Amino acid sequence: MAMKKMLYLAIFAWALWSGDAVAQKTKDQEYRHVIVTLISGEKVDGYLKKGWHAEASQFKKSNYSFKMTPAPDSKETVKYTADDVLSIDYTEKYEDNPDGIRWEAHQLASPSISNRYRTLRRLVCLLKTGEHASVYWWKDWDVVTNAKGQRRRLVTYYGIRFHDEGEEGEIVYTPLLVNSVLLKDKKPGLKEFCKNWFKGKEGKARKKEAKEDGDGTWMLDMYDAYLQKKGE
Repeated sequence: MAMKKMLYLAIFAWALWSGDAVAQKTKDQEYRHVIVTLISGEKVDGYLKKGWHAEASQFKKSNYSFKMTPAPDSKETVKYTADDVLSIDYTEKYEDNPDGIRWEAHQLASPSISNRYRTLRRLVCLLKTGEHASVYWWKDWDVVTNAKGQRRRLVTYYGIRFHDEGEEGEIVYTPLLVNSVLLKDKKPGLKEFCKNWFKGKEGKARKKEAKEDGDGTWMLDMYDAYLQKKGE
């Protein structure tokens, strides 16, 4: 009788342990839990199997395609690309990011020799949204040439998307492109305004603040000031 009781307790303890282990394993996978909004408006709840991030994209397009599963331990996978989705929201929230991490699919301005207005649809991470624009970041591989030859390095980029571009409001521009002739016709004077943003006494203070922030959010202030001056 005692032996049967001990055996029952052992089985019961194992069941509790295995249940807790499965629950813990599932909980540990919540960092992969995302809700994907497709271009059709449909929302897909699942777990990332293979991400779009540049770190995992050495042999494919960075920030373009990814695979996900309906459950953490599911063998069923579905592939999506930046052409299929509007956004990807991580369900886990953090103290320093209470709204959660959000990636959006937009056109990245990527001028070429044959077409200065070329764009590529890619996934970019929302950093901050302002009244007139939003700032994003993403990583990509860059090739550096020096005396030792060529090597690849992972670079973090920042870009701004203007809310007042109508149907063209999908385009994200890096600071280098904002400070070029690319937007000369769309936004007259922005190139010069951006170029002078870090000049003079006030510019030095802005440059110091931007360096301390370490991101591209200064572009929101710059664009707000540009619009204000334009409206005077």
